[in-house]
Amino acid sequence: MSGPARTGGEWVVEALRAEGVRHVFGIPGIHNLAVYDALLRQDRIAHVLARHEAGAAFMADGYARSTGEVGVVLVTSGPGATNTLTPLAEAYAGSVPLLVLMSDVATEDLGREVGALHEVPNQIACFRPVCRMAEVVRATADIAPAIAGAFDLLRSGRPGPVALSIPHDLLTGRATGALRAAGAGRRPPCHVAAVAEAARHLERARRPVVIAGGGVVTAGASAELLALARRLDAPVITTVMGRGAIPEDDPLWQGVLPDRRATEAVLREADVILAVGCRFAARSTRGLLLNLAFAPHQVLIHLDLDPTVIGKRYAPTVAVVGDARDGLARLLAALGPGPGASAWDRAWLARLRRDPGPRWTPTLARFIERLREGAPRDAIVVNDQTAVNYWMEWRFPVWAPRTFLYPVGSATLGYAVPAALGARLAHPGRPVVAVVGDGGFLFSVQELATAVKYRLPVAFVVVNDDRYGAIEWLQRRLYGRAGEYELVNPDFPALARAFGARGERLDDLDALPAALAAAFKVGTPTVLELRLTVEPPWEVSPPEA
Repeated sequence: MSGPARTGGEWVVEALRAEGVRHVFGIPGIHNLAVYDALLRQDRIAHVLARHEAGAAFMADGYARSTGEVGVVLVTSGPGATNTLTPLAEAYAGSVPLLVLMSDVATEDLGREVGALHEVPNQIACFRPVCRMAEVVRATADIAPAIAGAFDLLRSGRPGPVALSIPHDLLTGRATGALRAAGAGRRPPCHVAAVAEAARHLERARRPVVIAGGGVVTAGASAELLALARRLDAPVITTVMGRGAIPEDDPLWQGVLPDRRATEAVLREADVILAVGCRFAARSTRGLLLNLAFAPHQVLIHLDLDPTVIGKRYAPTVAVVGDARDGLARLLAALGPGPGASAWDRAWLARLRRDPGPRWTPTLARFIERLREGAPRDAIVVNDQTAVNYWMEWRFPVWAPRTFLYPVGSATLGYAVPAALGARLAHPGRPVVAVVGDGGFLFSVQELATAVKYRLPVAFVVVNDDRYGAIEWLQRRLYGRAGEYELVNPDFPALARAFGARGERLDDLDALPAALAAAFKVGTPTVLELRLTVEPPWEVSPPEA
C-alpha cells in the first residue's frame, strides 16, 4: 500500500531511518537543502556537520570500519560531491561500506553541459571507478527503493562504497511510495562440495597456515577462525585489514602478511595455505618487503565472498565462494573434533615473530610500548600515513577486531583525524586515539572544529619532525638526494587551543600513557605533540654509484 506523498528529501530521510541509520555525516548546500529540511524535522538520525566533504566521508569510513554498519554521507552537487572521491577510493580498496547521497543538477540539465550551478558533466561517471555501484536516481518515487537496494547490496556482497546521485528537482518534488522492512540481504553460504574438498587437504596437512583478511572481520568470524586454527594447530597470518581477527597475544598469531621477517619463511614452508577473506592485494604481497609466491607443490585454498577476487593473483587449488563465517564453521565441522598435531617448530615460529629487523630502534620500541600502555584494550587506534604508522602497521599489538583502523588501500594522508571522530561517535564510551604525522595532520586539521563542536574526547598524537619524513628517506635511498620535503609547521598545541581543544607538547615518551589517560577523561579533544624522527621500515637498496 502506498503511503503519503513526500518530498524527495523526506524519502531520503525515511529510507535511511527504515534501515536503522543513526548518524549521517555531511555539509548542506543549495541543492540538497530538501534533505536537510527533512532531517531538521525528526530526531531519530543525528547529523554531524563536517568542515570539508572529504572529512565527512572519512568520518563515515571510521564509523563504518569500527562498527560494520554502513557509513552515510550527504553532500551537495559538483564540488561537494567530488570532494568525496579520495575517501571513496580508500573505502573501495578497503571494502568499507559507505553510502554517498549527492544532489545533482536538475533532471532536464543532466548531461547537457548548459553551465548549471555546480554542474559536473555526467557527475556520476566520476564515481563508478571507486564504487561497487554508482547510479543516478531518475524519479522521486525511486529514491527510497534505490537506497534500500544499496543497503541490500552492502549486506549481501563484498562491502564497499555506493554512490547515488539525485537531481535536485527530485528532492523538492513529491511522490507517493512505501518503505520496505529493513534487514533484507543475506551473505551467500559456501558450497558443501568445495568445503569438503578443502577439508580433505587440511586433514592431510603437516604444516598448515591460515591467512585471515578483512573478510573475516566483516563476517564477524573471529571465533570460528580461532577454533579452526586451534583444530589445525596452524599459525595465523593476518592482512592489515584482518588485524584483530585473532588476538595478537595468542601464540597462534604469527604476524601481518607484508611483514616479511615474520611471514615469508613460514609461507614458504607451509604445505597447505588457507586464505580467508583475503584478496592478496599487491601492496601487501608485492610491496617493499614481501614478494609472495607459491610453489607448485603447495596447496592454496582460497575462500572469499567475492568470486572475482579468487585467482586474480594466485591460482588456487581449491576455490570456495561464500561467507567467511559460514565457510570456517563448515570446515571446522568437516574436520571434526580432535587436537591439532601439525609439524611446526613453535620455537622457530616465535623467533620469526619477534624479529623486527635491523631498522628497528629502541625509540620506536618505546613509542609503541607507551602507546599500547596508554590505550586500554578496547581502545580504537586510528592511523594516518607517516613513518611511525608504517611501523605500527606491523608491530603495534592489536587484540580485537575493528580496533585498528588503517587506510591501507590508498595510503592517503589526512585519514586519521576525521576517521577517529567517526569511530568515537559510533562508540561513545570507548577511548579513541589517532596517530598522525605533522604533514598528514594539516591535511584535515579543520575537523578539530568538528571534534570541539560535538565534544568528542579523541586524543590526537602528532608525531612532528617538520618534514615529510618517509618521502625524504625514499628520495635519499633511491636517488641519493632529497628536496621539497621540509615543512614549516605551526605551534601545534597553540593551534589546538585556538580551535577550543586541549594542546600539550610531550618532552618524553614516558609521559604518553598519563597524557592519554587524561585526554580520554575530558569532554573535549586533545592534541599531544611529540618531537620524534622515525625512518620507515622498508628495506630499499641505495642507488648504484
